[in-house]
Amino acid sequence: MSQLRPVWLLIIAAGAGLTGFLATVLMASAGISSPVLPMYSAITLGAVGLMVLCLGIVVWRDQRMIQQSQQHKRDRKPRRRRSSRKLHPLQAVRVVAAGQACAYAGALIAGWHGGVILDLAPAAGMSTPNVASSLVMMIGGLLWVIIGFVVESLCRLPPEQGDEYQEHDFDEEDGTEPNAAF
Repeated sequence: MSQLRPVWLLIIAAGAGLTGFLATVLMASAGISSPVLPMYSAITLGAVGLMVLCLGIVVWRDQRMIQQSQQHKRDRKPRRRRSSRKLHPLQAVRVVAAGQACAYAGALIAGWHGGVILDLAPAAGMSTPNVASSLVMMIGGLLWVIIGFVVESLCRLPPEQGDEYQEHDFDEEDGTEPNAAF
């Protein structure tokens, strides 16, 4: 899985901002209200972001518990008994994918509402409901981008755990083993 690229997030945010600006201009000229998510959508943004962040912390804790148990085996020290819950690697990949999706969607939401603010704020002022809602959604989108980067860093494998996969020959085109089933 590839890492998040900040340049792509900026391109998405800029494209969405331009689209949001143009949509607001066209809708205002047609006499239609500006296309803004309502203020209570911030609750959904916060809840989904918090869930993805909590899942990232669960993966991070599971990786640390595995490292500690391996360290105790090497040192042959008695260890305290805790739940030996281990996540399946596919679950960790899903959490990383959710974090990355959060970042891309956050860039899209922040860019769109940034474009709306660029059109509405100079004429209407910052106290109007659409501008205030756009500002809240833009902040929520930026928080999603930050959560995406944090979750990606929490789910990263330490270098010593990734060494076991370097002995395989991977295909240069798609990163799979040559005889792997899709």
